[in-house]
Amino acid sequence: MKLPVLVVAQNRLGCLNHAALTVRSVAAYDLRCVGVVLNSTEMTSNIAALTNADILKQILNVPLLLLAGLGESLTKLPMDWRLMLDSTRER
Repeated sequence: MKLPVLVVAQNRLGCLNHAALTVRSVAAYDLRCVGVVLNSTEMTSNIAALTNADILKQILNVPLLLLAGLGESLTKLPMDWRLMLDSTRER
């Protein structure tokens, strides 16, 4: 199918390994990774959760979006993500 892949990772300890390995695996299968979403359902003072986004921005070459909660606005998505979502909607 060769559809674009959006990686979603829980923003917690282990996230860096999970996200990096998943993005590399996507590339190894000759698929396009359109980005990584860091998902958090609650605010935390955990050092891993507080630093994951900055580290991922340095080690990955795909867009990164940090979701602080379930009500995050879709208008904050990068343009290519919004276009991809729009293309999946029925007309």
